[in-house]
Amino acid sequence: MTHLELIEFIYTHRETLDAIYKGKKSSVDNALKKSRLVTTIGEQVELSEHYKIFVDTTLNRIEYAVVFESYSGELQELLKQKRRYLEERNPHYLEEILALLKAIFLKLNQRDQEIRTLLIKIENETSLDLDLLIEKAKDILEKIEEVNQANNEVRQVFNDEIYELDLKTKQFIDDISPNMLNFIENISESLKRLKLFIARTRKLRRQNKKLHELANSILHEKTESLEELLSFEPQRYYLTLYRSQKNGVKTFPDGSESARVVRKLRQYFKELTVKREPKSFTITTQKEEPLNLVNIQTIEQELAEKGSKDIFNFIYQHPEVTHFIENNQETRSRKEESFRLYLQFIIPQNDKIRLTNDYNEHAIRIAQWT
Repeated sequence: MTHLELIEFIYTHRETLDAIYKGKKSSVDNALKKSRLVTTIGEQVELSEHYKIFVDTTLNRIEYAVVFESYSGELQELLKQKRRYLEERNPHYLEEILALLKAIFLKLNQRDQEIRTLLIKIENETSLDLDLLIEKAKDILEKIEEVNQANNEVRQVFNDEIYELDLKTKQFIDDISPNMLNFIENISESLKRLKLFIARTRKLRRQNKKLHELANSILHEKTESLEELLSFEPQRYYLTLYRSQKNGVKTFPDGSESARVVRKLRQYFKELTVKREPKSFTITTQKEEPLNLVNIQTIEQELAEKGSKDIFNFIYQHPEVTHFIENNQETRSRKEESFRLYLQFIIPQNDKIRLTNDYNEHAIRIAQWT
């Protein structure tokens, strides 16, 4: 089966594969059963392990129980191929070394993605008990530390044992060095995030435990400890319990005490005098500005007397517009002001004005006064 045929086969059986993935189907046709996409366990049909790994990796899904593999087997094989290459100088062993380097790098990249996915998953977890969540986080922390140690071993072998072996190995390791450094930085950041997450979750667990004990005390009317807590430091709590001189307990001030407080407040406010500063107002006279307008009647009268083959150019060169531009403080250009006046002529219905299909040098449609 070719790669294209495999894609077509998966597409043909997409609904069955999805049902198996969701655990909703236990029987398949012979074509799918004979493929390597599924495996039979007794009478049950499940997706093959390799296909599930492919799906979970592609969809960034990972379970808490994932076990990160070490690189010891690949590193031992790498050193063995290195010895053979140094003894025989056979290029076949060099190709094996490059293939192993690539395989180890891909595994490093996969571990980096899995760790980040695990962190995102546990930081957004809402379905687990806090105690269980802390245990899961501690497991992930242990896995990340193991991966960090394994990454350091890989870097040491790459740099000390393989880098100077050949020009191809040197070039390959140079190419992946930025990624290797990125993996190390990601793991360091992941360790910090996870340790902070565990500390926050433990603090939340302690707070929840205290709230739970307090709720139970209230429900079972065990108020002795609650009264001791509230009366121990009354200044910290508003309208809380405190002990009077007769060693009695009061919940909050009664009406007489409130009235006494109000009387004292009124007395204090009466003794308090505030000197008001007189308000001062500044009145500024409105600045007179000269009014500068274009006399459109003058332009229209000259157009009626002389006519024009291009009304816009006539307005553009008229002395009224020149005088307006020279004496006006606005930032409007000659062309903008001329076009504004031009529109005032051509928009109303006027039998003396004829619009042509041509445009002048200003890219404005030519209108003629006949």
